Amino acid sequence: MSLTIHNGEYDSKQAFDQIKDFFNVLKANVVRSRTTITAVFLSASFKRLGFQQEDLTSYLGSKIRKTDFLFELKEPHKWCIILSQSGEEEAQAFLNRLFADTNIVSSLTLSATIIEIGNNRVEFEELLEVGNRALDEVISTGSPFEVTYISQFKEKDIEKIKVSILEENEIFRNVLSSSMENMNVDMFELEIKAFSDGYDFLESNWYRSSHTHIIIMNDILPRKNGLEVLHMVKQLPNEQRFITYMMTKKKSEEDMLYAYEIGVDEYLIKPFNIRLFEAQIRRTFERLWL
Repeated sequence: MSLTIHNGEYDSKQAFDQIKDFFNVLKANVVRSRTTITAVFLSASFKRLGFQQEDLTSYLGSKIRKTDFLFELKEPHKWCIILSQSGEEEAQAFLNRLFADTNIVSSLTLSATIIEIGNNRVEFEELLEVGNRALDEVISTGSPFEVTYISQFKEKDIEKIKVSILEENEIFRNVLSSSMENMNVDMFELEIKAFSDGYDFLESNWYRSSHTHIIIMNDILPRKNGLEVLHMVKQLPNEQRFITYMMTKKKSEEDMLYAYEIGVDEYLIKPFNIRLFEAQIRRTFERLWL
């Protein structure tokens, strides 16, 4: 739902809190969805009589999506637009559309600051302070349609990912654990745990969290086998957080098709090259990062 707040409303604590709450919802989603949000600070200098701040507010409000929000800043002729699930490129494309509008160009000149937010540590008040200060610096140059970029909040948080290894053979279980422990994956913190069978894994409650969870499991295990574990985790809320690797000696097309049909993400035929396994894991992390 889009939100537009005018200057008079912004002066009230209720409206300010409403904007801050909306921002905090989008900010919290940055980590969960691994997408950025971007703040665009705008300043206008009007050239044509009759074109007022309220007109530009209405115009900007008509150009944002339902998931974005717009509000006038306390100083006259200044706005902030928060673009959800957008980065610098999307923000620049948004400004390019404004700058290309002949009605805008003939009526006013704009200055802008773009701030991409890649983590949930930035506070709303801090964002306003940094954005306003940067916008004033742009205005002071006197260059029309000038845009600056602030990277202060761009760094992404390190995401915690759980990794479970379900393998009965102790030697091979340790090989897989060592491989994962020695893997250098930027922007991810791995928590690795190994189990000798599926029953111990399911009884541990280790898998009951909201973190992305990679399960590397053998199809044949004591007590609860890999297929039973897969069935259990696929019944859980938000089951998309699980990424499953099934290790097996079965290599017929029928076996592979069945595994994929019931939800296996990667199929590893034993014996397999550990370097090939590591390459597949790295590809998974690359997909998670996108």
